[in-house]
Amino acid sequence: MKFKLIIMSMALLLLPMALHSQNDDTYVPVDFSLQLKNMHLWRGIQVSNSALTAVDLNLKDKSGNFKVGIWGGASFDSKFKEFDYYVSYSNSGFSIAVWDIYNFSPGVAHNNRQAFNYSARETGHFIDLSVAYRFQGSFPLNISWATVIFGRDRGALNEKNLYSTYVSMDYPILRGNVVDLDLGVAGAFALDPEKGTNANFYSKDAGIVNINLTASKDVKIGSYTLPVSVMAMFNPANNEANIQLALNIF
Repeated sequence: MKFKLIIMSMALLLLPMALHSQNDDTYVPVDFSLQLKNMHLWRGIQVSNSALTAVDLNLKDKSGNFKVGIWGGASFDSKFKEFDYYVSYSNSGFSIAVWDIYNFSPGVAHNNRQAFNYSARETGHFIDLSVAYRFQGSFPLNISWATVIFGRDRGALNEKNLYSTYVSMDYPILRGNVVDLDLGVAGAFALDPEKGTNANFYSKDAGIVNINLTASKDVKIGSYTLPVSVMAMFNPANNEANIQLALNIF
């Protein structure tokens, strides 16, 4: 529960700044977006194989560097439901974020009925801390490190946090043409694995969990521009492959 209170407290601290600046026409403190996907892929995992909508409601400071938000997704067949809180800061290529992620889809193996249960052994939430840096200039390589610091990342015995970690690199290999192309690769491992196994949040063993190729472009529909992306994702550790189509409606 304390993680949620931290996020909500930071949002309340930011709110007065946002309201104070609403008379500035160049500053929009509150924003939201809507995305339509054929499935939901995340860090090498097929979270949902059903078509879904995802929304992001966020509050940012005047600089645009600090953001507090809520992300949620739901599939059309009601098999996938997720509700997340996040706080992020970014500046000059550096970014840091904390996400409280709660997948309460029907049929999941973890606790999906107690949204406010943050007991270490019982919670359906997990808290993810990530740090990233994108090099500036002619070599815009992005490197990120993310660790699950609390929640349902406790292994088969449910005795301790595994601190599953996801390390990734991605690079824009094609820009300035009709289609932008990005290539990424990521590995996963547990900082404190259970004895006798290297299982982690992302796979049954440490290794490469995500090789992805993402193509994106803007599709013109009359006077409306629709950003579209297609991501092919390969997970060698889990012997899986998937492709995701995403439409950024607004």
